[in-house]
Amino acid sequence: MELRLSAREYLSRGDSYEEKMQYLVDAGYDAIELTGREDILEVVDEIAAASRNTGCAVSTICSGGRGALMAGEMEAREVAMTDLKRFLAAAGQLGATGVIYAPLIAVKMNPGTYTRLPNLSPLWGREELEKELLVELATELAEHAEQHGVCVLWEPLNRYEQWWFNSLSDGADLCNRVGRDGCRIMADFFHMSIEEDTIPGALEEYALDYVAHIHLADSNRATPGHGHTDFAAAFAALEDVGWDGFMALECSPRGDTTEDITRAAQFLRAEA
Repeated sequence: MELRLSAREYLSRGDSYEEKMQYLVDAGYDAIELTGREDILEVVDEIAAASRNTGCAVSTICSGGRGALMAGEMEAREVAMTDLKRFLAAAGQLGATGVIYAPLIAVKMNPGTYTRLPNLSPLWGREELEKELLVELATELAEHAEQHGVCVLWEPLNRYEQWWFNSLSDGADLCNRVGRDGCRIMADFFHMSIEEDTIPGALEEYALDYVAHIHLADSNRATPGHGHTDFAAAFAALEDVGWDGFMALECSPRGDTTEDITRAAQFLRAEA
């Protein structure tokens, strides 16, 4: 399998986008996964020029937006929607796959700022209400994404980080309910190592129809090769189903960052 490797922007080095992209190309990567910023549409031309000059593609944008999409506070939901739509427009201009968002993580990470939706039992339970709201918001965002030729990449997180939306099956259910090409999921090997029976089995079942992007990390969330994840088996499953999207490094390097992410790229290509 020929990998298309990307890496999160925080793993790169440099003061400008061109320096960051060249750094990743030199380390053995094909693309960068940008961190979303409020003014991204103002710097999209700079990013596009850096991509042309270095040959480093933009695989995705990982939301760094404001607000919280699933918060009980309407203002927080509205600002999150505004930023996500801005990121989707930028992703379209940059030829990226789409924008990554974990639906409930911002609420959990900011308990003093945002609250969960209320429990409206017996009319609606809290989790039932969250699921219904996510379908409505995901549908609106998918329509916007399709206008820009990209998709929203909903990220399942493990149960210790997000109380729901933990598995690829949760993501597939959302995609089925939305029923639009602009709604897809992202598979993260670290979270999958906790939530799925096996990473290869889950990829064989869901990758081709639902997964449009992958995050790579080992079982201990370090760079690949420092834990016990069977990357060769996972890559074989992806090859069997004909999946060929970008895979982005999202993990903690060990020791010298440049040396470790360079080693990780070599390790992953050997495993494929």
